[in-house]
Amino acid sequence: MRRQNPFLKFMLYLLFLVLIYVLCTAHMPFMLFGYHIDLLPCIPAAIALMEGPAWGGLFGLLTGVLYDTGFIGVDGLFPIYYLLFGILAGAVSLRFLRRMFPSMLLLSMCGMLVLSIIRYGFAMLLTDGMPFALVFQSMCGEILVAAILSPLIYFPVRGIARKFDRML
Repeated sequence: MRRQNPFLKFMLYLLFLVLIYVLCTAHMPFMLFGYHIDLLPCIPAAIALMEGPAWGGLFGLLTGVLYDTGFIGVDGLFPIYYLLFGILAGAVSLRFLRRMFPSMLLLSMCGMLVLSIIRYGFAMLLTDGMPFALVFQSMCGEILVAAILSPLIYFPVRGIARKFDRML
């Protein structure tokens, strides 16, 4: 019986995270139905579902750091948000959810909705005074696009998790 190698699993997850980050932030306009494709929030949700709160928090933190390096926002808030999201998603997963696609979809969409509401409250409402109806339309469109494309995140993460589960 082989021993599980957590470093190799970490590196595979990290490589996948960086690959998705590069694809989502490339200078080419990746859009679907007129909405920006953002699959990064699905990664901490999928890893938290498969591995629990510690791994979810770790990859939430890494996702937040990548957000901070590539997007405009308040420095340091994305790593904190995604760290807390990964821990909470992992804790909820252990207690209430099964390791299947609808569970990851639920976690991802809830995380994206909360982040969008926070962005609206702190950025768009306070500085720009944007009406909620326009922001809500954009928010729902981006969440719908992420929901449609989230199997591209779930199945590779599940494959990595299952590969290492068999090694135990």
